[in-house]
Amino acid sequence: MQVKKILVVDDEPNIVRSLAYILSKEGYDVSTAEDGEQAMNMVRNSKPHLMILDVMMPNMSGYDVCHAVKSDLDLQDIHVMML
Repeated sequence: MQVKKILVVDDEPNIVRSLAYILSKEGYDVSTAEDGEQAMNMVRNSKPHLMILDVMMPNMSGYDVCHAVKSDLDLQDIHVMML
């Protein structure tokens, strides 16, 4: 069985650490990003199965990231959960 990849994107370090810890304990391969621009670079390279996005972030909001992902034919199958 393939380990599912999750990208956690939030500018609050405590939220990122908490989510990453919980998801890792459940067996997921977790990556993190601290803003939308970093998230877009990571999603293009690693193509996670799920992105957990904060709505309000510096540089690029969660809404902007979600729109960019869903507008890209190579990325649009990635599931997105907004916080």
